[in-house]
Amino acid sequence: MSDGGLYCGTCERSVDRETATRSETIADLDPTKWQSLCCPDCGRKLKTVFVARERLN
Repeated sequence: MSDGGLYCGTCERSVDRETATRSETIADLDPTKWQSLCCPDCGRKLKTVFVARERLN
């Protein structure tokens, strides 16, 4: 797996951040600041990321 890459244990494959599906998080995290990166094939949540900085640029 390369730097910044993700791994889906369900599909047993690497997923690039660019191809991962973004969705809102569950619980009380602010969806304007946090998003979940999910596998584009099975939908499994791979990582929760802070995205508020992306909006500042």
